[in-house]
Amino acid sequence: MSDPRKKRKNPYVALILSGVLPGLGQLYNNQILKGLILVALNFVISLLVRGPLVGFIESGLDFSDKPALFILGGYTAAGLALLVFAMIDAKKTADRLNRENGVA
Repeated sequence: MSDPRKKRKNPYVALILSGVLPGLGQLYNNQILKGLILVALNFVISLLVRGPLVGFIESGLDFSDKPALFILGGYTAAGLALLVFAMIDAKKTADRLNRENGVA
């Protein structure tokens, strides 16, 4: 039986999976710990952004509450940074694994 870690990894599948949920591309690449950490970070950011987002929506989208908008923007930026990092990392890792395993 062949080792599943030696199979060719499609870099675009890894990229798309991480685009759906940060960490899924890493799990696809058999980077279990990194994948679980990224999924957990995404979950935490999602929980943190929920409160300010709901408050902003319930206020009738009141843009005068600058501190709430700043917090909402910060969590949104953190989530986007995590998403972009996970996508780039997943694709680069799949490419690297393919080169290392000679299945490019």
